[in-house]
Amino acid sequence: MKEEKIILLENHRRSLTTTLMIVEQLLIEIEDLMTDQYKSCCFEIKNDIHNDIKDQNLKVIEEARKQICNLAEKYNTDKRFQSLQRIVDVKKTKIWEILCDAKTKKQKGFGKFPQELVKEFDKDIDDLMSITVKINY
Repeated sequence: MKEEKIILLENHRRSLTTTLMIVEQLLIEIEDLMTDQYKSCCFEIKNDIHNDIKDQNLKVIEEARKQICNLAEKYNTDKRFQSLQRIVDVKKTKIWEILCDAKTKKQKGFGKFPQELVKEFDKDIDDLMSITVKINY
């Protein structure tokens, strides 16, 4: 039996839509962390959750996803469409900002940067920036 749709005020519907989207995205991230192996140089995810618990968590995530879908239908939330190009562009921009903030001129709050390393350090950051800018969409 289908539930009756509830019509919320626009502001409440928009708020619920955003809430459900954020929760759903966080669930996707948890699911990805439990199912994918990451290759990383700067951090390692310690796989300290037993496979039985991972399987249980994946079932809970699926249950939560179904509930999100039920709530979205029940309260007639808006479905937002996101462009993969836009997502990649936003992430590239964020990478650029972070790397710009890593340059020696922005390091003053951490003390004087060794002058003999400035040129090499900034070049290394610039090299990483020039690599990441190659990500296309």
